[in-house]
Amino acid sequence: MKHVNEGDNCVLRKSVVKNTRQNTSLLMDIANWATNPRLQFTELAIHEARLCFIDTIACMTAGANQPPVRKAANAMQQAGATGNSQTVLYGISLSAPAAALVNGTAAHVLDYDDYEIPGSTHPSAAIIPALLANNDLSQSNYGQVMAGYLVGFETIVQIAQALGGYSHYMAGWHATSTIGSIGAAAASAYFLELPADKFAMALAISCSLSAGLKVQFGTETKSLHAGLAARAGVEAALLAQAGITANLDVLDGPYGFLACYNGSPSKHAEISLLSDTIESAMDHHGILRKPWPSCAYTHRVIEAALNHASTPDFNSENIVSGIIRIPEPYFRVCHFLDPRTREEAQFSALYCAASTLIDKALSPASFNNAALYRNETRSLMSLIELDAYDAGKNLDDMSPNFPDSLTLQFKDGTAQTETIVHVKGGIQNPLNETEIREKFQFCCQQSELLEQLLSITLDQPFQITL
Repeated sequence: MKHVNEGDNCVLRKSVVKNTRQNTSLLMDIANWATNPRLQFTELAIHEARLCFIDTIACMTAGANQPPVRKAANAMQQAGATGNSQTVLYGISLSAPAAALVNGTAAHVLDYDDYEIPGSTHPSAAIIPALLANNDLSQSNYGQVMAGYLVGFETIVQIAQALGGYSHYMAGWHATSTIGSIGAAAASAYFLELPADKFAMALAISCSLSAGLKVQFGTETKSLHAGLAARAGVEAALLAQAGITANLDVLDGPYGFLACYNGSPSKHAEISLLSDTIESAMDHHGILRKPWPSCAYTHRVIEAALNHASTPDFNSENIVSGIIRIPEPYFRVCHFLDPRTREEAQFSALYCAASTLIDKALSPASFNNAALYRNETRSLMSLIELDAYDAGKNLDDMSPNFPDSLTLQFKDGTAQTETIVHVKGGIQNPLNETEIREKFQFCCQQSELLEQLLSITLDQPFQITL
């Protein structure tokens, strides 16, 4: 097994890419880097990976009994996909790919799981269920699992940059499912210790398993996307391990993934992938963890509502009108003005704002039927308008240059505006360890598991019970 040195603050990497490629491909470059026996990650990156596991297991546990998760598990059982891989559903074990699908869906179903900016994906919901499934097939140590996560995360970010970043997401692709499938395959291939040639084959196979459209947002299939990505990663690595071959130019060759999914295949030619910089993607870009279980594009609006609600003598019944200002591309995602299901409410900036103003908080319970159809919430929603403003052509994901704001007019004639630039849980305003612990306890109520995940050393076996 390859090991990660927890105390070593350097990353040793093989410089494998020039801007002009000769007899190589992006997938092979990633494979050569990931299988370099000297590969190491910084202490910071390993710490962040550990927090990703803590946060994702919390989200999986909290989402375990949601209808899409149970439906997915029932479907896998009906298909005969039984096995020894554990799921978050009590007493249900499935085959490794099926367990990855169910656990990935559970991780994403509440929209409480982490996300990253370069690729606009929810990386952990795709990568971690894949790693858990692989670990059930052949248990390893904690360091191997953490390194597998970071290899998967690096792969997602590098391919996202080759795709041109936010443009892939803006075109209508749900990047968690498209790019996430490849990241889950990379993590799985690393865990299985595939040699470079088979590692690259796993990535190539996963490109043909990659799909997912944003038009599914507001439906149960949106959460299924993360599970499908996790399953694709497990299956692609196992198929490559068994000797299945694929075209290694599938990513950056003519008519390949980049050309079809981005529409501008020349864009990636300027990307210098996996250079000898000492920083990994986790060190450089970091990850964003959610304080609220809803679409990230509702979060700055939620924080603005919380700021309003925290002022002295605030009473939502005194509101006579309001305006939410949000960049039009962000509103295009969280656009539901009359949500009728939990999934639609999670993608409604209007609902999230009104519910937060009334309760002075937002939690998974805010999206159950009792909360969704409260007269108070519906009445307040009718008083608030949406101003989806033009952000131009240079908009990036969660850009601080294009903030959200919530203006409220009150019965006494006064008005107040709260503007949020940096999203809570983001790089400039991260959740601290206390907040991460509180979220875990709220979702899991398993103090022993939390302490185990925080204290386990990298050379210890990775054995957890979901």
